[in-house]
Amino acid sequence: MVKYYIHEKETLEAAKAYQTIYDTINKTPVEEGTPGLDPSNQKRIDSFRNFCLYLLLSPYTNEKVDLLNIVEAMYPRELEKEELLSRFVKIWRIDY
Repeated sequence: MVKYYIHEKETLEAAKAYQTIYDTINKTPVEEGTPGLDPSNQKRIDSFRNFCLYLLLSPYTNEKVDLLNIVEAMYPRELEKEELLSRFVKIWRIDY
């Protein structure tokens, strides 16, 4: 779906698709002895970065503002790890 939304230039929908991917990887329990969905943790990191980037690139709407509020409220640890993304989210929030 992400490729489709990017092709159709639906950046907000692409961001929501990446949020779904991130949440799925994050909430899937890892059983002992199985590799899980993301053993190297790279897909989780990439999906969070893409979620934030596509969200920041999307046109201004109320839904975008709501999602940015959700990012700040529900993903503070991830934003701490991604210093540059955190700055962009905070700058965007101050400007609007």
